[in-house]
Amino acid sequence: MNELENKLEQAFKEYVYKYDMNDENISRKYFHSLRVKDFSKEIAMYEKLPPEEVKLSIIIGILHDYARFEQWQKYKTYNDVNSIDHGDLAITLLFDNKEIYNFYDEEADFYKIKLAIKYHNKIKVPATVKNDELMLCNIIRDADKLDIFNLKIQQKSLFAEDDKEISSNIKEKFFDNNMINYKDLKSKNDKIILTLAMFYDINSNFSYKYIVKNQIIEKLFDKIEDKEKYKKYFEHITKFVENRLKNIK
Repeated sequence: MNELENKLEQAFKEYVYKYDMNDENISRKYFHSLRVKDFSKEIAMYEKLPPEEVKLSIIIGILHDYARFEQWQKYKTYNDVNSIDHGDLAITLLFDNKEIYNFYDEEADFYKIKLAIKYHNKIKVPATVKNDELMLCNIIRDADKLDIFNLKIQQKSLFAEDDKEISSNIKEKFFDNNMINYKDLKSKNDKIILTLAMFYDINSNFSYKYIVKNQIIEKLFDKIEDKEKYKKYFEHITKFVENRLKNIK
């Protein structure tokens, strides 16, 4: 895999360096993509997938945010609601514009790659996606979330509070163990609850073990200033993760 990864990383670097790497928003997404690639590979290997599927996990991992750079250059935001869905834009750039050939040319695998990238940022994967395709979708969704959690721990600005009340519909969805749609957010506080709700969509045992081993929930809580306001949310998600862990051998 090392030869494939080196080739992919070089091609990806050449692509990203066409943008302004001095812009923190560009460089952050570049390094995020490399880390997500590593997480994707780790999860695929943990799941004991065949080498072909591990290879596809690596490719999907490094290309999952392919459209973020164009999105930032054109709209100066990573908010899909206020600009364009970056998963869909990636499909346009990679497959409609055939930029995928700069990274990989085995067309028999394009459908799996396309599905995983398209649905990596959606609130859920459609029920029509099954088997190997679903496994790859779940791997990239997990890998992306694991690095997002780490980024929010490291950068306070990505996990910031405000003086608004948490929206009632956000509360309801959260305590019903549902993912939350970005379109429903009304404040930074709502976004914090959205981040916690992302734990509901963790799929691999590897990811749950990583979350617990690295104290991800605890470290996120440490970032909170108004701990009393958020305590019940963190307690709820902690219990959810603990219950999932009970089923892991």
